[in-house]
Amino acid sequence: MLKKINLGLVALVLGFGLIATQSAFTTKSTTFWAYQPNANNNLRDYTKYIHTSTPSEKCTEDNEPLPCVIQVPESVATQSDLQDFFADKTNSEILALSAQRTPEQ
Repeated sequence: MLKKINLGLVALVLGFGLIATQSAFTTKSTTFWAYQPNANNNLRDYTKYIHTSTPSEKCTEDNEPLPCVIQVPESVATQSDLQDFFADKTNSEILALSAQRTPEQ
């Protein structure tokens, strides 16, 4: 009888361990890039973004429908990574990444 209890306990511990390890790998971390408006207002110009940890402080007021701060996966940590990230994105998709957009007219 003791072997059955021990086997059940081992199975329970292994089950919780499996759940804990699977949960650890499904967490999605993100990072923020603040858009700096320019004369051309090219949303895809990755050089016009500044990496930031405080997105609300980097927002600017403008009358064009532009992103303020975009939220991207944590792996997008350099401007080169951002350029690669933008490669398959449209302007609409980039705008959709922005939680805080500057107001539209």
